[in-house]
Amino acid sequence: MDTDLLRSFVSFAECGSFNRAADRVGRTPSAFSMQMKRLEETLDQKLFTREGRNVVLTNEGITFVGYARRILSLQDEARESIRGEMLSRPIRIGCPDDYAEKILPVVLRAISEIHPAVQFFISVNPTIILRRMVDQGELDLSIISRSEKGEEGYFLLQEDGVWVTSPIHRQHLADPLRLVLPAEDCKFHAWAIDAISKSGRPFQLVATTRQAASLLHLVRDGLGVAALAAISVSDGLQTLDHRDGFPPLPAVGIALLINEAAHPLVNRQLASTIQHRVSSTFAPASTTRKTA
Repeated sequence: MDTDLLRSFVSFAECGSFNRAADRVGRTPSAFSMQMKRLEETLDQKLFTREGRNVVLTNEGITFVGYARRILSLQDEARESIRGEMLSRPIRIGCPDDYAEKILPVVLRAISEIHPAVQFFISVNPTIILRRMVDQGELDLSIISRSEKGEEGYFLLQEDGVWVTSPIHRQHLADPLRLVLPAEDCKFHAWAIDAISKSGRPFQLVATTRQAASLLHLVRDGLGVAALAAISVSDGLQTLDHRDGFPPLPAVGIALLINEAAHPLVNRQLASTIQHRVSSTFAPASTTRKTA
């Protein structure tokens, strides 16, 4: 089977878009579409279907993603064993600020277990920027946020959205409610405003920031209440739920994007190792109401 077809197919599964996948593999959208048609003809299976204006994988397509990744992983493993070399260039890793404290160190340790001598270059940016950097070859891999049911990249975790307040300043009791939120390009910005608006509670947006650390400092100092992923909450803050009069927030998916063309040490085997390490580190934990 033509591995170029498999790589293009897996690129679509990781990007969720024909145009982005075509750009990643260096083809025009029409040429990419012809590739996927050839793959469906080779397998005699329908791999794609339309949901509204979006193209998504069929059940058969979702199943085949796993097999395609295994085939490509074996090819990568064979190539690496024959080449037997490690580049001196650092692995370039992207991470949203929200996950830099807890998830990023786990990812770095997982990579170091396989490649003890490798060095890292870390880029901290919002997910929307990190996606583009991976697509353009500026990053070798990146942790990103995605929708709860998204298929983009390698799934790492699903985290509940939570409201947080300072247990000392108790800004969650203020009327109107004062909100400090991530910047507008973060999902929790829109989710928080939508949830509070629908609850009918008066609110005032007093600050936005792209820095998770800054956001948590503002909450801790009593400027207002924030909304973010549970894994981003640090000690010293109180989580809130319906018992405090706060509506539920959507969960967010956390995934790993890789650009295997950018660095010879970055491949599907490495992605699977990172998946396993992150899952074993965080999966047993559950979101709980707490005051630290």
